[in-house]
Amino acid sequence: MFALLIFCGQQGYLTFKDYKKVTNKLANSDEQPLEKKREEKTFTLFTAAARQNNAQVAVKTPLAAEIEGIVSSDDAWLSFAVIKTPEGQRSYREGEPLGGFNDAFIQEINKDNVVVNYEGATQVLALKDPAYFKGDVNSTPVTKSTKDAGADSLHLNDYLVLKPVIEQGQLEGYNINPRNASPFYSHSGLQKGDVAVKVNSVDMTNAIDAKNVIANWSKMKEAEVVVRRHAHLENIRVNVLNN
Repeated sequence: MFALLIFCGQQGYLTFKDYKKVTNKLANSDEQPLEKKREEKTFTLFTAAARQNNAQVAVKTPLAAEIEGIVSSDDAWLSFAVIKTPEGQRSYREGEPLGGFNDAFIQEINKDNVVVNYEGATQVLALKDPAYFKGDVNSTPVTKSTKDAGADSLHLNDYLVLKPVIEQGQLEGYNINPRNASPFYSHSGLQKGDVAVKVNSVDMTNAIDAKNVIANWSKMKEAEVVVRRHAHLENIRVNVLNN
């Protein structure tokens, strides 16, 4: 009887020992996923913070350009500014590319400053002397002289300036404005407010395609232009030989 009690006690002890092993193993398995979740949560927060730091936009270097003078007009398309850049001094109308810089154009001419769009960001060039002059807007801006030049040296850029028209964030085409008081603008059939939507069959509402036309505008002598005038389209042929 005594031997039986000893045997039963031993079996009970072994059973209890096996039970503890199983319960300890289950307890450890429950704790591990919690630790992993904590580690994953901490890693996620750290990653998000790193992305925020990398998203900071670098400030562009100010343009090395100076405003020498501004001729102001109530009609923005008649105003022009004389600007000095590393490429030299010359006059600019709204929409013209700024010499000496890539992807920079005159966005707006005000009475005492010029707003330049440089690689999608705007920079303001202030007139040093606030006593700007409001002169005869019909006078010819200061630019390279073509007075005695032959037809071979004349291009569309000598008479016409293209300015992008942005509506609700979309490129709708390009305003065609006169560069100077030459009768070429009116003789060509263009009118104030005309928006070029095609030049030589190139879609001017497509920014990538339009850039190719803008880059070659100063080399072109003629072009077939489709303009939007009010609610209809007009086909106009411009040619420097007809000035």
